[in-house]
Amino acid sequence: MGLELQRGRRLRARAEFDRVFRKGRRLPGRQFVLIALQNGKTEHRLGIATGRKLGGAVVRNRARRLLRESFRRLAPAVGRGFDVVLVARADIVGRTQSEVDREFSERVRRLNLDGPRGSSASSPH
Repeated sequence: MGLELQRGRRLRARAEFDRVFRKGRRLPGRQFVLIALQNGKTEHRLGIATGRKLGGAVVRNRARRLLRESFRRLAPAVGRGFDVVLVARADIVGRTQSEVDREFSERVRRLNLDGPRGSSASSPH
């Protein structure tokens, strides 16, 4: 797996997560939901949410590693300055990195095709 995500590139405070959840654009998928909101900066920031319904600590940590690595590899394709929250779904359990990367690429493609608006408008998918 890749390098650690720098502290400044992570969403940490509850208020930061809440702002993205409230105002961000949701792009749901089978393995995770990507919620993106423009942040007015040049860099992307990442937050990951894994609920206990996903499984035990080992399962949740693996899901976070997979999502973090996909973000690290593919975030440059997102465009410019987004706060991104990835919410893991049960379907991520047992997936490989390439499967997660494939879905992340599809979510990013949809984000770029539909425009970088930072609204809470949901897509029909």
